[in-house]
Amino acid sequence: MDTIILPISFSNLPEKIEVEGYSLTRKSSFHISLVCTGKIIEKYKITIPDFLDKVVADFCEFVKENPIELLNWENEFKFVSEKERRAVITMCDISNLNKFFDHINRKYTLSLEYPPTHATIYTLQPDIGIFITDSSDIENLTKPIPSPNLILSKI
Repeated sequence: MDTIILPISFSNLPEKIEVEGYSLTRKSSFHISLVCTGKIIEKYKITIPDFLDKVVADFCEFVKENPIELLNWENEFKFVSEKERRAVITMCDISNLNKFFDHINRKYTLSLEYPPTHATIYTLQPDIGIFITDSSDIENLTKPIPSPNLILSKI
């Protein structure tokens, strides 16, 4: 497992939306990527032996005392572009995830950034999203878009 996720669901989302001249299709399933360990290893060139397994074990231990839950949707939508891929994401707030990143930063002497928590809801290529792991990804891969008139709620 390269990414720790929080499965979520939406109801009543249209099958397709038009954004920036693209016809995007609703994903068949939804999640919020909490810890993209594989991408973190790659981006930060982490060489700690068994880092992926250690972070998963740390996460399992952490959530025993610190619930990781969707708090709310921010009603902030972004159009994401990377090479030929396109997607629409919606930003959200997650409880205690920043505390988990503080914990692994201290434990492994790292300076990992708290991730921009979001859910990918529409994609150009069926069910193929784009990793957004930190503020540089938000800056370089996304652009804010007006709300596509979607009603999002915690389910």
